[in-house]
Amino acid sequence: MSKNVKRLEGFFWLYLILNPILDIISGMYIRYITGGDVYSSASIAPVTPSLIIRMAVLLVMVAYIFIIRDWKSVKIAVPMGIAWALSVLSEFITCGEISIFIDIQYFARFAYNIAVFFVYCRLMERAGMTRKQVIRKFHQYVMISLFLLTVMIVIPFIFGVGYATYGDRFGFRGFRGFYYSGNDITAALMILFPIGTCYLLDLPRNGLKGKQYLLYALPLAMTLLSMLLIGTKTAFLAVGISGIALIIYAMVRFFKKDQEPFKRVACVILLFIFLYAAISAASQLVRGTSVGKTIEESLRGVEMAANEDPNGTLLWNGRMDKLIPAWEDYREGGILSWIFGVGRGSQLETIEMDICETLIYYGIFGLIAMLWLYMKEGISFIVRFFHRFTVLGFGAFLSLGLCVAYLTLAGHVLFTVTSGFYFAITLAYARYITGGDLPKGKHLKKK
Repeated sequence: MSKNVKRLEGFFWLYLILNPILDIISGMYIRYITGGDVYSSASIAPVTPSLIIRMAVLLVMVAYIFIIRDWKSVKIAVPMGIAWALSVLSEFITCGEISIFIDIQYFARFAYNIAVFFVYCRLMERAGMTRKQVIRKFHQYVMISLFLLTVMIVIPFIFGVGYATYGDRFGFRGFRGFYYSGNDITAALMILFPIGTCYLLDLPRNGLKGKQYLLYALPLAMTLLSMLLIGTKTAFLAVGISGIALIIYAMVRFFKKDQEPFKRVACVILLFIFLYAAISAASQLVRGTSVGKTIEESLRGVEMAANEDPNGTLLWNGRMDKLIPAWEDYREGGILSWIFGVGRGSQLETIEMDICETLIYYGIFGLIAMLWLYMKEGISFIVRFFHRFTVLGFGAFLSLGLCVAYLTLAGHVLFTVTSGFYFAITLAYARYITGGDLPKGKHLKKK
């Protein structure tokens, strides 16, 4: 049994790299196999080979939790399953006509991310290595993931193959490579960039050679370039907020006579400028466009949309049109709907605002049962982080803060298997680096 557990744990480490490959396969499948025709109705998210694989991995993760007898995780998950079952019962009583397939599919995505959190918490705790070794191993996989995620934006951009981010009354603009959901890949990059950068800043200066700088800095520079190419409001904001925060940290360390963080941030920026120029020159040569022109078109689209938005609802990106009718169904459903929700299978469109979705689809009971774990872990991390500041904790704080703001206002993370996966592993990572896995009474030693 021990050998089988070790094999499973080895697979889960490898899965950090396999996960971005699944997203690439999914985008290519939708682009070239189905021709984009992946919806049987507007309410069903694409069912792709990668989603099927992820659901199989969900079963493997559940099996692992039972094999290692992680009963605490099972106890936490049971109320979430009950909340889902009661929401289905509620929508059946109040609506009559429902889609059980949509209900199962939607909740399975949420369950997948919860299982990811449980598994990677245990994976790091049971790694059999020192804390420093585990963190190093985790970040090596993060850097490889970032490289795989971004190379399928940067390289396709040169040849003009893949998806534009937007195609609306303002024209086609932005570029997201082969990723079907621009918001999903944006959230994934937004989460990984700060923790990757802060690990680069935290690396010991002794023995860090030029090639190692390049290996760590290249995926980060490619991430900056990719987010600017994607060109969503969220991508621009994420680059601005995380970039400013990291530069401020480097400057503070500089004025405290520690020049190394400043040098490393400068290294990433210089490499970004080099990539910007090289990719622009290549794309200009191949198809007559440049990175600068693409970014300019995206910014112009944001400006034109803002000029047509007298009510200031641009930030919600049209989600109010989905939220209002769903809220009306919830409000008019009576006490049963208020407590247990109207269910996902009764709704035509996905709201894409996670907290609102949880309340409306799963009710007050579901809101508490399904989100209390995220709230508990997030607040506990913040308390530990402010009790003992570290640059790694700062990276996790930026990543989680950006993502929570996104999923609260106009994002879709907790019910997706791409950005939700990275949010879950980052929360597990944040718990680990601040000692949230240690027994009560024991604390990480201060440096």
